[in-house]
Amino acid sequence: MPASLGSAAPPQLHSVIGVSPALDLGPSADALHRPYNRVYELKFLRALLSRYRRKVALFPHVYDPNLATGIGSLRELDDRITAFYSGFTGAEDYYYRAAAARVIDKIVVPTLILHALDDPFVRITDESCSRLDANLNIQLITTHHGGHCAFLAQPDADTGYDGYWAEHTLLRFLLANA
Repeated sequence: MPASLGSAAPPQLHSVIGVSPALDLGPSADALHRPYNRVYELKFLRALLSRYRRKVALFPHVYDPNLATGIGSLRELDDRITAFYSGFTGAEDYYYRAAAARVIDKIVVPTLILHALDDPFVRITDESCSRLDANLNIQLITTHHGGHCAFLAQPDADTGYDGYWAEHTLLRFLLANA
């Protein structure tokens, strides 16, 4: 939402944080479909299809139960259901138009983005990284490890450090921009 506000962001909005944000939807959907991520994708797909079937039950005159038949990937779900009911021509159109990557240059408030290079399915393309780096309002921190939202460090009982690196990093950023 802050990027879509551009320079019209309310004065109460002092900063923004994104942890493993899905900036590039197409490459992320493709990464989720890779064999080593199939467990994640199937779990995610099961939950989304369950929600869709609930909508079908509640609004049978609006939602077609046949659209969910045989869906085996997030991309298929987005192509057949998400795009159809949201006014997109297909998954590619949805991934392009709904991607936060398209509005990176419009972010005008201090923004911190944490991304782990070993995230199993959230991808940030080189082009998006270049656009993030070009926006002086955005600080991109990439780590070699962290997976999907698990940015941990070694706890230190002597100093009381709990090892929750991301939380400490985000809090410092928020306080610096309050």
